[in-house]
Amino acid sequence: MTLAALLHAGAPPEDVSRELRKLGLPFELRTQPAEINGISSLRLAVEHPEQHAHRTFGDIRALIGGAGLPERATTRSISAFRLLAEAEGKVHGLPLERVTFHEVGALDSILDIVGSCVALETLGVETVSCGPLPMGTGTVRAAHGPLPVPGPATLELLKGSRVRFTEEEKETTTPTGAALMASLTGGRFTDAAPPMTPRAVGYGAGNAVLRGAPNVLRVVVGEVEGASGAEDLALLEANVDDASGELLGAATGALIEAGALDAWLEPIFMKKGRGAYKVCALARSADREGLARLLMRETGTLGVRQFSVGRTTADRRIVEVELPYGRCRIKVGSLDGEDFVAAPEYGDASRLARETGLPLPRIYSDARTAYENGRPTAPGDRRERG
Repeated sequence: MTLAALLHAGAPPEDVSRELRKLGLPFELRTQPAEINGISSLRLAVEHPEQHAHRTFGDIRALIGGAGLPERATTRSISAFRLLAEAEGKVHGLPLERVTFHEVGALDSILDIVGSCVALETLGVETVSCGPLPMGTGTVRAAHGPLPVPGPATLELLKGSRVRFTEEEKETTTPTGAALMASLTGGRFTDAAPPMTPRAVGYGAGNAVLRGAPNVLRVVVGEVEGASGAEDLALLEANVDDASGELLGAATGALIEAGALDAWLEPIFMKKGRGAYKVCALARSADREGLARLLMRETGTLGVRQFSVGRTTADRRIVEVELPYGRCRIKVGSLDGEDFVAAPEYGDASRLARETGLPLPRIYSDARTAYENGRPTAPGDRRERG
């Protein structure tokens, strides 16, 4: 329903499908208009050959990470599956890498999560907010047999988050949906939407008939007041002197996958002249505790320092240029309505370099030249919005 709502709000289906094809999986997205309680909506069906493959988190991470998707869509998708794997592991008593997905590992679930993250990218959505997720009641069929509703993995995912219990005898929030929303929002759900100027509204239609509410998911895309300029964030730091470069590189990668806005290493000297590294991560305030715990698990450090910091940001938008050998997205930054920087997206540029054999600097140069010559192409100029 999330992907259907985003498509209904204006995410171009052809662009979403084109990105999803990079996963190398057989599928077709079929949409049809629907009317739910008088509300014009969009219903989405994913058609694909029947598959029986069970995938581990590592399989899904490699599939998404190697597809050449937009960088932020890749990060968001892997982050959602990581949360899901951690919750499933808690329920079944398994470590992260041994978790095997059944229902959520099916093709339609992978396409739903990745497709939603790609659709957010095509709409230029920078931040996501969501109300408390509704919890149904009853039972639901699963690979291990009947399970209570809400499902064990769903509740595990939503620990520490506000939820709304209902009397609907349906699974109103699935583990997949909970993982996606928890990843996009940092698990912070609130009834109060941020002050914003709505630009588009979309409704994704479900199949079941609910007793107490229309079975639609509504998406509002708009420009959040104060979305650019100053924002309050958290800086996480830990000094590590007993880990190899490979482990520290993996740690920064894991932090990015889990939702950190940035992660990096700084060489330092500790007492008695010992060489070490300071592992740093910039995070949204709502994510600081989860990322601090992840940093400890990944590096073995016994403590993480946390600081509240400010950040001033420029307005950003995404444009796409047509090159003789393919399309490349460019991120354009502006202050007070004046563009001051244009940078090709690394994911697109590196993919084109691999496909053509051209050096990466040549791809960057061609993309910048195409932008400066005013040759953007569909989906065109998209402002990043909340």
